[in-house]
Amino acid sequence: MSEVHRTGRWFGLAGAALVAVGVGLVGQVPALVLLGGLGVTLSAYDRVAVPPAADISIQRSITPTEPALGERVTVALTVHNNGSRTIPDLRLADGVPNSVRVVEGSASLGTALRPGASTTITYEITGGTDRCVFDPATVVVRDVVGVVARRTSVTAEPDTVTWEQPASSALLPLIPAVARRPGTVPVDEGGEGVSFYAVREHRSNDPLSRVDWNQYARTGDLRTVEFRREQSATVVVVVDARAAAALAPRPDAETAIERSTMAAVALVEGLPEDGHEVGVAAYSPHDAWLAPGTSAAHQQQARDLLRTDRAFAATSVTRTPDTTKLIAQLPTAANIVFLGPLCDDDSEALVRRLAATGHPVTVLSPDPTATDTAGHRLARLERRERLRRLRAADIAVHDWPAAEPLERITERVRRGGQ
Repeated sequence: MSEVHRTGRWFGLAGAALVAVGVGLVGQVPALVLLGGLGVTLSAYDRVAVPPAADISIQRSITPTEPALGERVTVALTVHNNGSRTIPDLRLADGVPNSVRVVEGSASLGTALRPGASTTITYEITGGTDRCVFDPATVVVRDVVGVVARRTSVTAEPDTVTWEQPASSALLPLIPAVARRPGTVPVDEGGEGVSFYAVREHRSNDPLSRVDWNQYARTGDLRTVEFRREQSATVVVVVDARAAAALAPRPDAETAIERSTMAAVALVEGLPEDGHEVGVAAYSPHDAWLAPGTSAAHQQQARDLLRTDRAFAATSVTRTPDTTKLIAQLPTAANIVFLGPLCDDDSEALVRRLAATGHPVTVLSPDPTATDTAGHRLARLERRERLRRLRAADIAVHDWPAAEPLERITERVRRGGQ
């Protein structure tokens, strides 16, 4: 369905033309009469003009269709004029999902298009954390002088892009919670599980399914097989969202806050799938806290908090965050995942303080530094020194380069790297 409207480009032209004609007649100035007559003619055209038909089709190309978390996606949009007449003025804007942002190129164009001709725009998006759906593209076609326009929406396929599956607990050296809920963290203790742990003497209350019947057949002795117990953990994801963390290696690149928030969303979606409770907190002048949980409703609440709460958005407020309150909210024995660039001493001090309170701490640090100036190179060296000091204090620290998807960090951790 299309909508036709007047652009108002020649608003007031008719009145001005009549004034010119009147002045020309009174003053006997033929040039003014001719000019006024031209204005009246153009004004009449404005009232009767119709826009060209929007007989176009659009094809969208998405590469890759299932990107890793943090990876850029290239979108190519091709528009084709299926009609028999030239479209003198075509304006198009792609329906980019609200949850992503364009980081290179433009998702809109303005051009003229001959019959049977096509044109393509290419741009890159990033910032998605799950399945994102494109809205129909908005198309506006106008007549040759731009006084009347036709607006319509055109659906383009494919219309979805799905970022990688949520981050799993493989990234984190988690410590099981005291509650001993089933989970995916192996502990040095026998019991129910899937991997072999030990064989011990049989007890009267042991289930028959765990009796080593092969041993019994050979020796007549009853022995019980124990498996390595796997338990769940309680995790709190802390995002550094201070003004000091709103850093990026380039003006068009994602800031460390945006990357940290994106990783936090992946963690609150992925960790409950492994049986872990996960909560969210902000290291920010604005308080934000969500106690750990595992339900689908809790995950949605966490996603909404990370994406919409002002505590996780870049701010110009420089008030010192209340770290004492932040630490007091943490559950006993909770694992802490700190997401921040570590570009100042305050963030390093908070990580050390969290570790000193007895919480197992993992740091995932998006690197926002650059090397184009001497000052930027110095900032990079200072950040690397902070990471080194934390590792020397037996804190798990993972450096996340700007051009590297989070998926590669997880793979590197699985191989034993940092």
